[in-house]
Amino acid sequence: MDPLMTIWVFFIGIIIGVIVGVMLTFRTAVSPLHQRIHNLTSIPVQYQEVMKQYPYTLRDFRFIGDPVNGIQFEEDKILFVLFKNEKTPCTPEQEHLKHLVEAGNVGWFEFTMK
Repeated sequence: MDPLMTIWVFFIGIIIGVIVGVMLTFRTAVSPLHQRIHNLTSIPVQYQEVMKQYPYTLRDFRFIGDPVNGIQFEEDKILFVLFKNEKTPCTPEQEHLKHLVEAGNVGWFEFTMK
């Protein structure tokens, strides 16, 4: 085989290898992380109709799911948000959290990893 042809085949193989490597990395690492970020920051379908009536800015709302539905970050306060209709009672855990917040038993904890 011609030495020039060997060099071309070698470079084409490297280019194909890089492309396949990037595709596999995206598929195994980046895509699941992107989906997880979307799931954590998006509002579930069952709440989208309710959120049309929501009095705060949706951009500053973060969905949690349980025991409260989310947290609303305002300039001067942080609100724990629970979506419910008039017929749905709070769970004992939600009532307990409500009393803790109302009593001022809320703190800041910063965990520094080494």
